[in-house]
Amino acid sequence: MYSILGWLNALLLTLMILPFILVRANKMIFKGKNKGLQSITKLLRKVHKQMGAVLVITGIVHGYLALGGFIIHTGILLYLALLATGSMGFLFYRKKKKILLQLHRYLAALVIALLALHLIFPSALYYIFD
Repeated sequence: MYSILGWLNALLLTLMILPFILVRANKMIFKGKNKGLQSITKLLRKVHKQMGAVLVITGIVHGYLALGGFIIHTGILLYLALLATGSMGFLFYRKKKKILLQLHRYLAALVIALLALHLIFPSALYYIFD
């Protein structure tokens, strides 16, 4: 069950960053004229916050099912980065400060890097702290 939740989380994260990628692709490739990409982006932006909330919940459930408790693991780092990213996004939504959106995006890049580490080398922290 935990592996299904893990792949669901990876899918949710991909769907959450897709608007950022589609907007840039539309600007660079189609010069902003692709209405199909614009409509997909609009839909994904509407559900971005809800997907983030689901990701926070399923992330902690995935980690608990996989490890049976709190163990130093790359998933913990990924989860903490995810919480920080969500916090910056929430603060941006409330306060409308540009720096918070920039932090949200930088932290999202960190989440993607940590996801790659978690998928490729999940026990990396055991080698550092052992």
